[in-house]
Amino acid sequence: MDTNWLADFLVLSKRGNFSQAADERNITQSAFSRRIKALETWLGTELFDRSSYPVSLTPDGEVFHATAQNVLRELELNRVEFQRRNSDATPDIRLAASTSLALSFVPEWLHQIKQACGTFSVSIDTYDFYEMIELLGDGKMDLVLLYSKPEVPSFFEHQEFEAIKLGEDTMHLCTALDSEGRPAFDVDDPPARGLEYIGYGQTGYFSKVEDLLFSAMTPQDPTFVCTSQSGTCEFMKRLAHMDQKMLWLPACSAHDSIRSGQFALAGNGRFDTELEIWLYKKRETTSPLVEKVWTHLKSNPCTSHLEAFRLT
Repeated sequence: MDTNWLADFLVLSKRGNFSQAADERNITQSAFSRRIKALETWLGTELFDRSSYPVSLTPDGEVFHATAQNVLRELELNRVEFQRRNSDATPDIRLAASTSLALSFVPEWLHQIKQACGTFSVSIDTYDFYEMIELLGDGKMDLVLLYSKPEVPSFFEHQEFEAIKLGEDTMHLCTALDSEGRPAFDVDDPPARGLEYIGYGQTGYFSKVEDLLFSAMTPQDPTFVCTSQSGTCEFMKRLAHMDQKMLWLPACSAHDSIRSGQFALAGNGRFDTELEIWLYKKRETTSPLVEKVWTHLKSNPCTSHLEAFRLT
C-alpha cells in the first residue's frame, strides 16, 4: 500500500470534494480518484458514500479515519527522530511553529534572539497543532511556538511544560477584492446567499477559534457560509483570493496581502478577535542553549517587530 493513499483519504474526508482534494494534493482529479479506489480495493471496502454531495465517509470509512491519522502521525514522528539521530549537522535548537508564525513572525524573532544570545543553528518545522504538542512532550522538539486564546483550551499540561507569553496579535475578518479592486463582500450589505468564507479544518486550533467567534454572534448578524476548509493560512489565502471569498487571518499572515491589495479588512473589527503568541518547552531540558534562550525571552520576548504587522 502506498502511504500517499492515506494522505489522499484524509484530505478527501476533510473536503468532501474530489476536485478540491485533488488540487490540494497537487495531482489530477482522475489520478486522485484512482488512488482512492486503489485504497478501497486494498482494504476490501468502500470508504466514501459517493451518492451524496459533498461525499461523506461510510461507516467503514469512519472506522478507518482514526487508523489513517495514527499511521501517518507515527511515520512522521519516526522520520523526524531518525533524521535527528542520523544527521551530521543536528541543529542546536529544534523549533516547531504554526505555519503563519513560521513564515511571518519567526525570522525577525530569531534574528533578535541571536543578537542577544549568540549564533546557533536551528531547524524550523510546521505540523498540526496537536502533533506539535506530542513532539514536544516526546522530546523531539525543544520549543513550540503557537497562537493561543484563553477561551480556547490548548491542551498543554502545566505540570509538564513551561510557557512564555511573547505578545499579542489580532485575527481579522478579511475579504478578497474583486476584479475592479472592490471588496467582494460587504458585511453590512450581505448577499442573499450569505457571506461566503474559507474556513479552518476541524483538526486545527483555529477551527476552535472560529467556533468561538460564531458562538458570540447574534440573530441580527449576517449569515456566514463556509465553502471550503483548510488548516493552512497560506493555502486559504490563495484559495480565497482566487475564488473571491472571505476568511479570518491573524495580522501576521494578513499584513502583506492587505498591503498588496489582495484583501481588505471587513466588518470594522466587529468580527475580529484577539490572539496571544506563546512559546512552550518541557520543564526538564538538558540543553544549556535552550535554557539560555528561555531565560532571555522571559525578560525580553524579542517581539518589537510585532508592531509592524498591526493593521488597525
